[in-house]
Amino acid sequence: MGHHAAASFSGFPDNPESSIRLPLSFFTQTLGQIDDFNQLRLLLYIFWHAEQQPGQVHYFRWEDLCSDPTLIQMLSDEEGLSVALNSLLTQELVLKADIEWMAETYYFLNTPQGRAAVLAIENGVWHTTQQQHQPAHLPQQTPNIFQLYEENIGVMTPMLAEILKDDEKTYPPEWIREAIQIAVARNVRTWNYVQGILKRWHKEGYKNEQNRRHGSQDPEEYRRSWLKRD
Repeated sequence: MGHHAAASFSGFPDNPESSIRLPLSFFTQTLGQIDDFNQLRLLLYIFWHAEQQPGQVHYFRWEDLCSDPTLIQMLSDEEGLSVALNSLLTQELVLKADIEWMAETYYFLNTPQGRAAVLAIENGVWHTTQQQHQPAHLPQQTPNIFQLYEENIGVMTPMLAEILKDDEKTYPPEWIREAIQIAVARNVRTWNYVQGILKRWHKEGYKNEQNRRHGSQDPEEYRRSWLKRD
């Protein structure tokens, strides 16, 4: 599994919209005092979660965290989440406040805004909007083109890696996954075959009627039609 993880990472995107901000003190103070991977995973997740929320004061609830299957999988289970969250509370990296009249517990990053919110709740002057609170969820991790190739077709080579990078930029991810599935189902495990499917979809439309008719033909005729060079 480690081999796939190393080979499948295609690099961080150069896109400000896909980035989150971390305070300098995270690196100069916090990082050195965290000795548990689950604490680190959860803290980074909370920074990400805060970035997804509008307004100045960002908070989260226990049910927000539990409702994200990606986070629960990352931390093994809800027990792992509870242990990690309690550790962050003990180290005062995260703060919590009970809102009795709402029967809610809110958690905040220990930032100036978070400390002010906790103080306001404790003094009974917390004002929250009545808008629906929508917890953020991490997108489910899906295999990229390199991992799909190695798991379904064969060993990666440097030349193939360059070809796959180009195809990943050219075709939508769902096309690539579907084309590989077709190649596996037809037992023709070559990238030329997958490319033939992608090129035909690009020319004639994704999974259009003609493609479906090809799928109902004799396998050898189907195979020859896909392998035919454009």
